[in-house]
Amino acid sequence: MKKHILIGNGINIAFSQSDEYKNYSIIERLTKYLGADRYDDIFGGIISSEELMLFLQKLNIFFNNMLMGIGALRLTLSVDEMQTLIDISHRYHSHSNDLLSVGIEDYFFAMKMAHNKYGDKSISINGLYTGLKYLFLDAIYNDGLIEQLYLRMNAYAGELDKYASIFTVNYDTNLDKLTEKPVYHLNGSFNVLDDTYRPETITGYCAQYKEKPPSVIKGKEHLYCNAIMGFSGQQKLNTMQRYAKLNEILGKINNVSNIEAHDKIQQLIASSKLNADLTYQLIYAMIQNPNMKSTEYPIELFSSIDGELHILGLSPNNDSHLFKIINDNPAISHVVYFSANNEDANRIQKVVKSVYKYATSTITGNR
Repeated sequence: MKKHILIGNGINIAFSQSDEYKNYSIIERLTKYLGADRYDDIFGGIISSEELMLFLQKLNIFFNNMLMGIGALRLTLSVDEMQTLIDISHRYHSHSNDLLSVGIEDYFFAMKMAHNKYGDKSISINGLYTGLKYLFLDAIYNDGLIEQLYLRMNAYAGELDKYASIFTVNYDTNLDKLTEKPVYHLNGSFNVLDDTYRPETITGYCAQYKEKPPSVIKGKEHLYCNAIMGFSGQQKLNTMQRYAKLNEILGKINNVSNIEAHDKIQQLIASSKLNADLTYQLIYAMIQNPNMKSTEYPIELFSSIDGELHILGLSPNNDSHLFKIINDNPAISHVVYFSANNEDANRIQKVVKSVYKYATSTITGNR
């Protein structure tokens, strides 16, 4: 029987032999970063580090207020937002959670709810997401120290080679350095730039023709990577599917026998309403550059695994889209869950229906 593995941040916490990659330490590190002018070049002087710190503090206050009563339900604009709010209310038993004790991705939800309530329509929520993502990615990256954890992981290299496929939600590339097998980064990777900054991709190609083409600040490339962050698994999945859709369209354009697709494309090109629209620009760029591709997050590959799945160091509180994929895949015979956290081990049995057994001993576990 084939065995596959899905690895989360727990492996970094374990091998660092410290708390520096736990949620509270990452946020604490960010607060220290905000004590200096670290992000002036990133935000172009639009907002200072002091103002960013105040913004985080206000998000924390809003988050706690959001947990009191049912008033926040009126702020939700979708089923996904409502489900996320309900899930968060079940996970937090206090209305006075300090800045460090709120989950990183839960801050994205607090920001979305605040934007729903107070947001200026001239300010894009996607722009706010990107700014917040910059901050948290930088704190996770830890001035590059996270990418050196593989030096402590040599004992685990042999374990990786026993699996048919290796998946991770981690952005760092420590696992990649331990094995010659491909490591599939489901939520993106620090060493791959977002398509916006890669002119060899459709999105990057179009971005180069903007009045102010996007650029990467040297030494801070990790901020511009293709990492996906979001307040829910569905939100992350939507991002992945948008990229997959672009590649699907490319495939149809390159298929000369697909007459229906070509007729539709000609209709779009002929529409004067679309001449300045991003959709038009993308389609025109695809026709002119049929060999271009978009980032392909390996979600389809993960959806097609069969046999036994081991989950190592992955919190059941995030990435609900992955747990849904696991539950919807009848080819997965059973799941073995490894965690050093008893609470996570108990919760996973409610999240994944095919858990066969779980271990809370060492992070590497005994298989």
